Amino acid sequence: MLSGPQPLGQILKEVIERWGLRGRIDAVRIIETWAALAGPQINRVTDSAWVRNRKLYVRLTSAAWRHTLHLQREQWRARLNEALGASLIDEIVFK
Repeated sequence: MLSGPQPLGQILKEVIERWGLRGRIDAVRIIETWAALAGPQINRVTDSAWVRNRKLYVRLTSAAWRHTLHLQREQWRARLNEALGASLIDEIVFK
């Protein structure tokens, strides 16, 4: 029971947690942040991206880009988590 006015941010945080939306919101943030970091050149060859079990999966249409990004996957993971401000991704898988 509420005991008086509460900050909207706190109320939203409680609703997100109560309704189990944190994972979905984080997944959207991760994918949007990945797209921003990857830039237009990589986004042009990206078919889709999704998050499952703390892994970001990125499906690419270019084998050359897939190979290049695979070799750099640890640096991309570190950059992504840094941009997110939290360690939300343990691994990036390029398919």
